[in-house]
Amino acid sequence: MKLNLNFLKFKKKNNAGEEEMESEYLVDENTPFNIREAFNTLRSNVLFALAPTNGKKLLITSANQSEGKSTTAVNLAAALAQSGYKVLLIDCDMRKPKLHKFFGVDYVHGLSRFLVGQEPLNETLVHTEIKNLDLMPAGVIPPNPSELLGSNRMKVFLDKVEEYYNYIILDTPPVGMVIDAAVLSKYVSGVLVVVHYGTTRRDDFMKVKNQLDMAGANIIGFSMIAVKSEHKGYYKKYYKYGSSYSYEYRAHRN
Repeated sequence: MKLNLNFLKFKKKNNAGEEEMESEYLVDENTPFNIREAFNTLRSNVLFALAPTNGKKLLITSANQSEGKSTTAVNLAAALAQSGYKVLLIDCDMRKPKLHKFFGVDYVHGLSRFLVGQEPLNETLVHTEIKNLDLMPAGVIPPNPSELLGSNRMKVFLDKVEEYYNYIILDTPPVGMVIDAAVLSKYVSGVLVVVHYGTTRRDDFMKVKNQLDMAGANIIGFSMIAVKSEHKGYYKKYYKYGSSYSYEYRAHRN
């Protein structure tokens, strides 16, 4: 299986109101240093945030579609794996699955089929070409994603795989659109919210925060991407197609 290693890019919205689309992008040794360092910084911050509770399970979500959460989930998982941790990356977006595209596999065999008892665990896992990184695709799209994700079988599954993996990264649908992430948040150690500079509106962001707080989620921080280059501080800047992007992590404080 050959990985599809393209450059990260965000298409501009056209005059007809075309939705901004996120491209599949996996960091590798040919990726510019600043991009690799951005994900390494995110990895360090996440490890630091989870350390007090020895947490292993991290849920990643956003307010809206195409704000970079899947790219963040994949590359954070890869950064952890490249540091020697054994990592399981799970596509919990059973409405619009995407993680399989990063690795050039299909999504049919995966989480949904496992949760309803149609497939054993060993038939749903994909060993990627990234050492220490396994993928569980979303599986066929079910009629009841939120019920499956909130089920006791999902909880038991996550507790069980903790015995085999150092970290488990869950990519979930946007909180601003469906309740899946909020339902699943009770089974994880922490939640990371991805915010896209210039796209995520403040009202949407606050709605996500409030909904996760009401669900009792442990929000460990916010990952902001596509920050304009004029911003100062410890931003990690990189360039593509004449535009500048960067990443910032902020710890969550009540």
